[in-house]
Amino acid sequence: MALVRVPDGQGGFRHDFRPVPPQPVKRKRKARVAPDPIKANPDAAAQQLQQLIERRERLEEEKASVADDIRDVNAEAKAMGYDVKAISAIIAMRKTNPDLRREAEMVLETYKTALGMD
Repeated sequence: MALVRVPDGQGGFRHDFRPVPPQPVKRKRKARVAPDPIKANPDAAAQQLQQLIERRERLEEEKASVADDIRDVNAEAKAMGYDVKAISAIIAMRKTNPDLRREAEMVLETYKTALGMD
């Protein structure tokens, strides 16, 4: 039962208790469950999984190889008397957009001037 306003026929309203129909229960959407590839087709799923793992292992090996090569280049540069930190900074600067790099350099110069570091 709910209290509702009902017109009284004289331009006003009166309040009455009226039965209210039951509201349907709102149900949530069922979450979609992705089929388990191993249960659906165990042979193909196992083969896919093995391919993914082997590919990831190859990439990890390549990553380690590239890191070793970079260390070798840094050691060679240091042996020739170059500053490896400066080389790393130059490489980072070359990766950025020239306009953004100029803007960052101008801000840095402004801050250095403000602090009396020039």
